[in-house]
Amino acid sequence: MDERGGSAGVEMALLWGVLILLILAVVQVALLFYAGQLALTAAQDGLRSGRYFATESVTAAASRDADDFLRRAAGSVLTGVDVSASVDDGTGLLRVRVTGTALSLVPGVPLKVSREAVGGLERVAG
Repeated sequence: MDERGGSAGVEMALLWGVLILLILAVVQVALLFYAGQLALTAAQDGLRSGRYFATESVTAAASRDADDFLRRAAGSVLTGVDVSASVDDGTGLLRVRVTGTALSLVPGVPLKVSREAVGGLERVAG
């Protein structure tokens, strides 16, 4: 007769619990990385628009296009988004910052994401 008395079942339950936690951790890291990539792409898109198009305010164009990209692509992965664009007149640099909260698998744990793109403004000599 087996003297283990059901310890194999307990071992398997513990093993499966650890395995599920490991899988959830990997998925959470992937969601955080994806939210960061969305924020960076939005900042870069806004930077591109602000640098080249002089038909409206540079910061307004940058913010508008970054918001448009996030509205199309972010879904529920990146929420509470704030886009800010500023121009440093002394150096001629446009700075676009996108901040938000990544989707969290643990309720009540906010995961903040912030990415920034910086580049020089295109100037027409004349």
